[in-house]
Amino acid sequence: MFKKRFFSPKHDFKTGILCKISFIFGAIFLVLYIFLKIVSAILDESTEGVINQLYEFSISQTTDTFAAFGIILIAVGVILYFFQCQFAKLAEIADDIENNEEYLESK
Repeated sequence: MFKKRFFSPKHDFKTGILCKISFIFGAIFLVLYIFLKIVSAILDESTEGVINQLYEFSISQTTDTFAAFGIILIAVGVILYFFQCQFAKLAEIADDIENNEEYLESK
């Protein structure tokens, strides 16, 4: 026989943690993209060594990938934040139903 499990809506299936992680990584990718675009604007092809490699990396298509991942992760963070808000509202509704005497008396 299966054991009935109750999931508390107060724990919201960890969407709060995933939301924060998604926002943090999205922000990191966007800051990295902005940094590399500033580097490509400041530096030129006449540099040598590590700085030249940084310049070549900043003008490559890889930097656009950082921007794309940053935007995607921030969008996922917004969606997870919406879910977190909805789980919080569901938790309030569940508490109201559990503590409502009129509902208990009607059973």
